[in-house]
Amino acid sequence: MVNSIYFINPKNMILTKYFERFDRLHGMIRRKATGSPAELAVKLDLSERAVFEYIRAMREMGAPISFCPHRRSYYYEREVRFEMGFRELNDDEISKVEGGNVNVVSKIFY
Repeated sequence: MVNSIYFINPKNMILTKYFERFDRLHGMIRRKATGSPAELAVKLDLSERAVFEYIRAMREMGAPISFCPHRRSYYYEREVRFEMGFRELNDDEISKVEGGNVNVVSKIFY
């Protein structure tokens, strides 16, 4: 039996806060509206060091982030999409995962 307390424990919700911050930061970078690192820290209610850690982590995940001193904003060098979470696969994606065979039984009974 699964302990439902595990799912509502505030300690387990910390990860969602990080995802929300990544998503918010991604939006600001996409709009080129971050401001300087110090200004961004205020906007995100973080320390400046934490801002640098988020930027570092995003770069490690492949985000092509640069900073423009004239605009005083971070920006993406090319268009990117940020996704973190789960979504249902469509039939084409399922066939790729399952080697070309779509499991009809799982579609009927689930």
